[in-house]
Amino acid sequence: MKKLGASIVVLASSLFFIAGILFLIASVSQASRILVALVFLAIGTFLLVVGLRRLRRLAEISPDALKTGAIELARRLDGELTVAQFRAEYRISQEQAGEVLEEMVAEGAAKREQREERVVYVVTGLLPAMVQKRCPYCGAELPVRTPLRKCPNCGAPLEITKT
Repeated sequence: MKKLGASIVVLASSLFFIAGILFLIASVSQASRILVALVFLAIGTFLLVVGLRRLRRLAEISPDALKTGAIELARRLDGELTVAQFRAEYRISQEQAGEVLEEMVAEGAAKREQREERVVYVVTGLLPAMVQKRCPYCGAELPVRTPLRKCPNCGAPLEITKT
């Protein structure tokens, strides 16, 4: 509904532009019409700027754009994000920020963690991968930097896994 209103404002601006151009053309024969033409053009410009700015803001705060923005913000913040940080970055309401982040949790793109008195959303795709050398038989874990290829406990070949 908000998008419709902004679109109507942009369309109304074109009507003012047309009227302004018509009065500008008519001012050739009567100089007094140039003031009316300038007023119409000024109103048209104002409405166009207001309508386009509103449409751009609505596009910025659409749920899909906010999800993408949340991931980018989390990338800058080492994979973690709070509702307050998200709100401050995109100037949105508490409810809207919470809805977007909870939707990301429902999709599996983030995990919700309670830390002291605040809730932190951890974007799972941005966490660093931990690599381990592990024996598939006895379960021994060894440092990755060791040059061993076989388990020193049972002699089985070691596997490198990401966690």
